[in-house]
Amino acid sequence: MGDKQGTNLHLSCAVLGLQFFLRNLPTMKYAIVMDSVGCIPEEEYRKRSIKLLPLAVRFDGVHYMDSYEAKALLPIHSAGRVGIKTDSVSVTPSADDVRKYLIKNIAHSFDVAIFQTVGQSYTPIYQSCKTVSNSIAADAKSVRLEKGVTTPFRLTSSDTGTVVAGQGLIALYSDDLLQTGMSLADFTPKIEEFKVLVKTFIIVRDTVYARHRQKQKGNKTVSYPVAIMAKTLQVSPITLAQNQNIDVIDLKTRGFDNALEKVLEYCIDRVREGLLAPLINISIAGDPATLIEHNSYKRLQHVCSDAGIKVYVGVMTLGATINVGPGAVSVGIAPLNQEQQP
Repeated sequence: MGDKQGTNLHLSCAVLGLQFFLRNLPTMKYAIVMDSVGCIPEEEYRKRSIKLLPLAVRFDGVHYMDSYEAKALLPIHSAGRVGIKTDSVSVTPSADDVRKYLIKNIAHSFDVAIFQTVGQSYTPIYQSCKTVSNSIAADAKSVRLEKGVTTPFRLTSSDTGTVVAGQGLIALYSDDLLQTGMSLADFTPKIEEFKVLVKTFIIVRDTVYARHRQKQKGNKTVSYPVAIMAKTLQVSPITLAQNQNIDVIDLKTRGFDNALEKVLEYCIDRVREGLLAPLINISIAGDPATLIEHNSYKRLQHVCSDAGIKVYVGVMTLGATINVGPGAVSVGIAPLNQEQQP
């Protein structure tokens, strides 16, 4: 009996020692890096370990770097700079652009960069990041040594399979998980499972612009007369982006406000049924204050408050707006009920 008690005591001490060791490991300094096709509110960039790899955008041949700052974005939205007449396009960063960004902004201050990019089916940004991941450790070594840091720098790249508010939701949830001290080994498969269940709804305000943008990408399925007719009838399509797919799920609802109300009512119902992550992310190519005009948004706030769900609302970046259209609204949500649609 004495030998057994001694063995149990020895094992207990070993377990306690391991727990103490794990609790006192140096905290992993991580940065979640998101391209500016994904959107979260400005204040979340400022208080979280989420960083922006800004896309270059071009209006009538003049290049700008994208921003998450509302004071920079709102004047451009209100002036209608994004549109067919202004020849607005976004420029995908090259692998060299990504490398320079990491060395200048990330490698000296963080141990791990977790790149979360727009879905590969939408733009080739992921490939630029993936290319860099093979060589960045060696590139970062010298800048880390200058700061007295001898540990290696790591980069992981993940294609979120989505865009705009849904891509932002994945970044916010990722940061929530990592803030708990979750290891990278546990975090990676969890996010890979989660991202395919995130639904990104985009309510299009300008069907002619949306058709123009799709034509630029080689998609000619919507003719110009059809787009004009939809605009004349004030039809605001609702599009769902999820797991690399993008589908128009509603081409009947007339009136942008009615289409937005439809998506918000859908969110209310899903909150009542349960979400996979306790947050909803909303991005607006315009002033977020306009949301308060919608009764469904007020009800969504109330339902989410009761359920302990956080609602994030921010101004859409230019990179995202150029892709989905001026005045558009995007909503990211991860519902337990994956079958129901707005």
